[in-house]
Amino acid sequence: MKDIDVGLKSELFRQALFLTLAVWGLDTLLFALPYIATGKPPLPGVLASHFLFMSLGAVLSGLVYVRAARTARDDDRPVRFAVLVPSVVGLGLVMAACDLVIGGHMRAVLDGAHPAVRAIAARGVSQFMVGAWMFALLGALYLMMIAVRVTRERDQQLADARAQALAAEGQASAARLAALRYQLNPHFLFNTLNAVSASVITGRNEEAESMLARLAEFLRLTLAADPQAMITLDDELATLQAYLEIESVRFRDRLGLEFSCPAELRGALVPSFILQPLIENAVKHGVAPTSRPVTIRLEASRDGDDLVVIVEDDGEAAVQHVGGMGVGLTNVRQRLEVLYGPRGVLQAAPRERGFLVLIRIPLKLETLSRARAA
Repeated sequence: MKDIDVGLKSELFRQALFLTLAVWGLDTLLFALPYIATGKPPLPGVLASHFLFMSLGAVLSGLVYVRAARTARDDDRPVRFAVLVPSVVGLGLVMAACDLVIGGHMRAVLDGAHPAVRAIAARGVSQFMVGAWMFALLGALYLMMIAVRVTRERDQQLADARAQALAAEGQASAARLAALRYQLNPHFLFNTLNAVSASVITGRNEEAESMLARLAEFLRLTLAADPQAMITLDDELATLQAYLEIESVRFRDRLGLEFSCPAELRGALVPSFILQPLIENAVKHGVAPTSRPVTIRLEASRDGDDLVVIVEDDGEAAVQHVGGMGVGLTNVRQRLEVLYGPRGVLQAAPRERGFLVLIRIPLKLETLSRARAA
């Protein structure tokens, strides 16, 4: 029982002691029933030899328990029972010998009993059978008791290990979400600060101050939010507005915007900062490379139990996403997979003119008033 802790050993020992006393007590009750039925008490020598037999059996049962406990790690049940056979037979012989020698002396002194040799042999065989049977019964009960307790203990340990693994997995997912959430595109910060620098150099100080103020507000909104929090689509659109106000200073009339979101969907819950990379992707690949005006359109709609958000632009498709989906869209896709599993979908494809990105997530609505109160 090396793999069983001390507390479990102590509990098993107490249960084994109770079981031992109960079984040998039942043996005494069965011994007394015929005398109770006839109203005649047993002879003193018979009574004394029986209590000797019972007491010795209770003490020797401890050896059976120890032997049974040592087989607890063996998963082969027949082997566990077979290991007890030598102990059962040996202790049965000890019980029979003690009854014949010590018990026989008690019966001879107290009762004056001097049975014939054949009667003594028959009693020896009978006591051996009774003792072996009692030890076999107790051994089987010990094995079952230990097996049940050890199985429960291992199940509890397995459940604890699974709970710890789930907790660790949850922490890992939270860390991953946080890492994904805080991956601000360095190009965005670089371009913004570069535009601020250009404004300062050309004497457009008010424009530079306005851009810095909007940048500070955008960073406050995005970095202060809980990376695991779900916010309303209305709040997410407000964050996008703060971002696009910065970009509008850079691109002026070249950046056009169209937002379409039904009032009933403004309370839809979405992961914080999930749409900004899509808009930023459209600005970077659709607006920045061209000199003509480009319109970015965002449309939210409901499709059954799903919320569908489309972000598209009418820039030059040929110059967009040369290297594939890019860091921003990959970031969004990974967050959706972590949060929603197969129900979190991101699809992206070039169009004849421009580029389109679609995300689909389970729709969960929260009234706008409750969202604002929270």
